[in-house]
Amino acid sequence: MFYVAAALLMGGCDTSEQDTLLEAQAFLDQWLQPSGDESGEITQPNCHGYGELMFPAASCVDMYEHAKRIDPSSRVLERINSLDCFGTGAQRVCGDFVEIWYRSRDASGRDIKEGSVVKRDDGAFRLYWYRSDLLFTTLAKRKEQADKDDSDDRQNDDTLTRNYNQLVAMHPELYQYPPCLGDIRLSSSTMIGVPVRLQNLQPSDIHQRAAQCSASICFAVVGQKITTLCSKEDHD
Repeated sequence: MFYVAAALLMGGCDTSEQDTLLEAQAFLDQWLQPSGDESGEITQPNCHGYGELMFPAASCVDMYEHAKRIDPSSRVLERINSLDCFGTGAQRVCGDFVEIWYRSRDASGRDIKEGSVVKRDDGAFRLYWYRSDLLFTTLAKRKEQADKDDSDDRQNDDTLTRNYNQLVAMHPELYQYPPCLGDIRLSSSTMIGVPVRLQNLQPSDIHQRAAQCSASICFAVVGQKITTLCSKEDHD
């Protein structure tokens, strides 16, 4: 079983450290097993709160859901060792850590490398960090999408700023209504009035829209047109 392999890998450790490593691996094996509540539904285990704080890219749910994609019978212990500290820079924390790495396979039979770090506090281990090839791929895709979204947001803000500057140059009295730079998202529930082309916009129409919103409206761009937004709770 895993623990026999672990004992062989830990041949150079003293008895106390071997016991610690075996206890850590036994905890991780338990963490990786789905558990049920009184209704029989599968529940997910908890993670070390400080680990989630230090490594927020993956939540406890992320780690557990990706760990469940591994075929449990395929796990082969590759490395297990104790650590005095884990992390680098601002993420570095010292304490009673154990690092465990497996060679595994997912449900499709693909080779997967997965590793975990558990931390013992008050005599009990908790999962501090978990990563696998599958989770690394998910996190990379998330970052790529987030970067794209940030780029799109910046481009939209630039377009809005350009249109807003033209708007207030044409109608200085509308300066009292700001652009919606991240304050509120465009949706059918927040949009008040219909989008119009900048050259067709009438100040009287904007003032009427403002009267329908208990807070200040703001300007947003929809394609080649401009519109006004009011937060849902303020939209009469």
